[in-house]
Amino acid sequence: MYKIASPSKTREILKKYNIKLNKRWGQNFLVDPRIAEGIAEATCDAGDEVLEIGPGIGSLTEFLLARSCRVVAVEIDPRLTAVLIEMFENSDQLTVVEGDFLDQDLAELHEKHFSPGRKIKVVGNLPYYVTSPILIKLFGSYQQISAATLMMQKEVAERIMAQPGTKEYGSLTVLCRYYSEPEIIFNVSRRNFFPPPEVDSTVVRFKMLSRPSVMVLDEDLFFKIVRAAFNQRRKTILNALEKSVENWNKKDTAHILKLAGIDPMMRGEALDLSDFAAITNCAVEFLKEKLRN
Repeated sequence: MYKIASPSKTREILKKYNIKLNKRWGQNFLVDPRIAEGIAEATCDAGDEVLEIGPGIGSLTEFLLARSCRVVAVEIDPRLTAVLIEMFENSDQLTVVEGDFLDQDLAELHEKHFSPGRKIKVVGNLPYYVTSPILIKLFGSYQQISAATLMMQKEVAERIMAQPGTKEYGSLTVLCRYYSEPEIIFNVSRRNFFPPPEVDSTVVRFKMLSRPSVMVLDEDLFFKIVRAAFNQRRKTILNALEKSVENWNKKDTAHILKLAGIDPMMRGEALDLSDFAAITNCAVEFLKEKLRN
């Protein structure tokens, strides 16, 4: 019988350990066992090694362990790490790491807690205010991760899944699709949390790619171009790049866009990943040739 993911049990645990919830850490605990089980099923199979971000009091952890997964849980709140250690004292499949996930060295964490050379799976109910930084950190280690199943604000999930030409489409969409194949698993009502947050959530599964979805000659430049395009959404791609990418003038920018086959009057929100890659690669070759001359 699962004992944590319910409103009564959650209140009982918080009262027992005299824990006052910290809004700064986005502490909203899942209290529907069906949702927790669904996330666990989407995350791992028996024998998988799982990194859990922000386990809280273990509402999801319990279901991951029930699927015979090896779990390393990173929890920022020292009060909750003590709860987790006590709640799961009889499990040899759980390791609790106290600290901010964003401060963790993932390569070091992998070396210390996971099997050498084996890709891990990641799961977490992400605090809404740090969703993007966590995604960026995970994508920075995408070669060590096979998939990440993450619960996030519904509006953020819509941005991740957006198509070019829509208002939701942006740099976050491009980032996620550069490193992964995202898919929506299911939506979660705010009523399934204690205390209930102000917004509904969505569970998104990111299947990490073995290599980025498009080939670029300069990854840093690629993301500079993407950010420039979406930071000034109302400008044409010509004006957005000419004003935002360092040392680019209008004449050179227009020539690069022509080489890439991009209409300079288009807006960035109309471009897909292959368009941004074409601009990047043409820019690298053009600027290299310009330096030689």
